[in-house]
Order: sequence, then structure tokens, then C-alpha cells
Amino acid sequence: MPTDVAVLDDIAVEEIPRVGAPASEVLPSDFLPSKVSQDEVAEAQPSTLFYGWLMLPLAMLVMIATSPGQTFGLTFFNAKFRAAFDLSQTGLSVTYLLATVAASFALPTIGGWVDRFGLRRSALVAVTAMVAACIFASQVQGVVMLFFAFMLLRTVGPGSMTLLANNTLATWFDRRLGLVSGVMQVGMAGALALVPAGIVVLIDTFGWRGAFLAIAAIIACTLIPLLLFFYRQSPSEMGLLPDGDSAPRGEGLDWSSPDPAWGMDVKQARQHRAFWILLAAAATWALIGTGLMFHLEAIFQSRGMGVAESARALSCLAIGMGAMQILSGLLADRLSLHWLLGTAIGLMAVSCAMLATGQGGTLIVAYALYGAAQGIKTIVAATAWARYFGRAHLGKIRGISLTAAIAGSSVGPLAMGISADYLGGFTPALWLFTTMAVGVSLASFFATPPAVKRPVVG
Repeated sequence: MPTDVAVLDDIAVEEIPRVGAPASEVLPSDFLPSKVSQDEVAEAQPSTLFYGWLMLPLAMLVMIATSPGQTFGLTFFNAKFRAAFDLSQTGLSVTYLLATVAASFALPTIGGWVDRFGLRRSALVAVTAMVAACIFASQVQGVVMLFFAFMLLRTVGPGSMTLLANNTLATWFDRRLGLVSGVMQVGMAGALALVPAGIVVLIDTFGWRGAFLAIAAIIACTLIPLLLFFYRQSPSEMGLLPDGDSAPRGEGLDWSSPDPAWGMDVKQARQHRAFWILLAAAATWALIGTGLMFHLEAIFQSRGMGVAESARALSCLAIGMGAMQILSGLLADRLSLHWLLGTAIGLMAVSCAMLATGQGGTLIVAYALYGAAQGIKTIVAATAWARYFGRAHLGKIRGISLTAAIAGSSVGPLAMGISADYLGGFTPALWLFTTMAVGVSLASFFATPPAVKRPVVG
């Protein structure tokens, strides 16, 4: 049974006085990174400008570059896929489901590779893989190839690149992690507002195959060079701690240390109730979100509304998402994260209920409300894992979280497709989503930080 108290092996312990604090206060001393030598610290002189503020826009660009594999990036290709390969809503949804499930299996392993080989090398490989995935998608000739295209795009985009963007900020920031995560996610909200419109233009100009090639060229010519020249592995390269704190001579800390004692491993994390609730929230969030986004046009068409209204709903979603991300980023540095999590999933339940019962402008308001919920949830996802369980095995732990999310995202579109094709519309699926979100929202209020205990020094 998961428990909310960690058990440490045969050592004297004392309670941490403030629960829910940044990782530098929450983690016990044995979980902190190992010390480097005085000579090594002396060689790394602190920079006047904390380099983390330059890493923030790089992480933001990596997150935006996940768009070709995100549901909102694929949704305007769906009609082209159905026409080209003679697929029904359910047939396309099943293909997407199977590909997404296959993609989710690789993520814990990818997370382990990130922990082993480092963020910089992993980021370059992942972005290059996204370019290759887009090129492959442009050459799809049938349903089988479409399956592999979906699988590659989902593995690299919502999977490895999302993991890397979040882990980059978790490496460079601690006390300000909520704030910078909010700023990064505002960039993603901007992508949500602008990328679909850009994709529509590319499809209209070059066709759907040419659109994928254009996206590949944009990523290859912009993001890869930026990563090559400006991405840095960790603050220790600058002789600093996260947030730009100076490392005194002889007391420097190497935040990229592979020391297994720094932070919980997966086995330890699984002992805590919060781990399982966070996984359930990730899966539910992804399930509902991909269902709503994948069938966005079809939902509006079923209520007698056109592409213009669905595009307006997407813009309102992005506005709601962006507005809440900055606010939630600030709150995440000040409030217990389980309150934000419960609120976010609760707002999703309200949004689904409005979509099940509403008409006209109510649908647009419902998507805006979902965007606000998404804004809160993305901040919790970006901060909770590092603050609850440390950074030594963060790639592996976040990989498991993304597996749950991507597995959930595979079910949402299928549930909506079956509901539309066999149950008379999307309403039954929307009520199912509402019920699920209410249950997870209530459970989320119990996802309190693990009561980790600190060994007594001396």
C-alpha cells in the first residue's frame, strides 16, 4: 500500500519544519547533490547574469517545438487523414490510440536515458528526432504508416521533449520553479493560439504533406542551432546553485551529480500516496484534454457551428490557459500544490459538463474554462515531481508520469469517437469525463507532499 511517510534505513531522523517548501528545504541532506572539490569550484566563476534566465527561453522553444506531436497540432490534419485513407472518426481514433499507447511504453526508458546521458545531449537528440518524425509523417501512404507517424510524433513531442523542457527548468531553478514554469507555459499557450492557425496556412499553401516538411525545416533551421550554441547542462558549469545562488569556495554543489542518494528513486517514490494521485491526475487530464482537442471541429459541427467558431474556441482556450499559468506559477511558489491540483481537475469537470449541456457561445466559454484548468495543471505537472521527489531520478519518475499521461491521452479520442459513432453524439462521453474528473479532483486534495525525514548530522 502507498503511504505518505518515507521510511529511512536505520538512521536517526528529525522532521523538516516546513512541508511543501522548495526542494532545497524539503529534501534530506543525504538527498542533496554531492560536494565538489575546492579547486573545481574555484575554476567555475559565477556569471554576472544567471544563465538560467537564458535557459528559460530555450526550454520554452523546446516545449513549443512539441506542437507537431501534440493533439492541438494534429487536429487540423485529421480531416486530411480521414479523406486520404478512408477512415471514420472511430477508425482514426483507434489508430491514434494504438500509436499513443505504443509511444507511452518507451517513456520510462527514455527518462532513464536522460538521467544517464544528461539534458543537453538528450535535447539535441530529441529535437533531431522530431525533425525526422515530421519528415516521415509527410511520406505516409497508408494506415500502417500513419500509425508509425503518430507513434513517433507522440513519443518525441508530448513525451521526451516535454520531459526535457520541464527537467531543464527543474535543474536550473528551485525557489522560482513555479514562476519560470508559468512563463514557459505561457509560451505554450501562445503556441496553442498561433500554431494551429499557422498549420492551417501551411496545409492550404503546401498541402498536408508539404506542411509536415515545412515544420521539419523550421525546427531544423532554428531550434537545433540554438541548442548547439547556447544550451548548458546545469548551474554547476557556472559555479552556481539553482536560482543563481553562489556556491562558496569549498562548498560548491554539483547539481548534475549522478549520486543515487540525492532524491528518491522510483521504488521510494511509489511508497507515497501523492505519487499515485499525481499519476491518476496526469492520466485523467490527458484523457479529457486530448478528447476535447482531437474532436474539437467535430464537437462544434455537431452543434451546428463551423470552423470559425471552433478556431475562436481554441483562441479563448489559449487566453484562459495563459492567464492562469502566470498566476499559478506565482501561487505554486507560495501554496501547497495539492490545492492547485484539485482546483484544476475540478474546473475540467465543470468544463465537460458545460460542453455536454451547452449550445452556441457556451461551448466557447467551456473551452476557455478548460484552458484555465489546463493552465493550472501544467504548472503543477512542471513543479510537483521535482519538489515532492527530488531530482536525482527525475527523468525516470517524470517518464512514468508521461507514460500515464500519454496512455490516458490515447483513450480520450477513442471514447469520444465511439460516443459519436455509436451513442448518438459526444454527450455520453462528456458526462463520463465529468464524472471521472470529479472523482480525481476530490482525491487530489489528499496529494500532500511526502513527509520526508532528515537524518541528524553528527
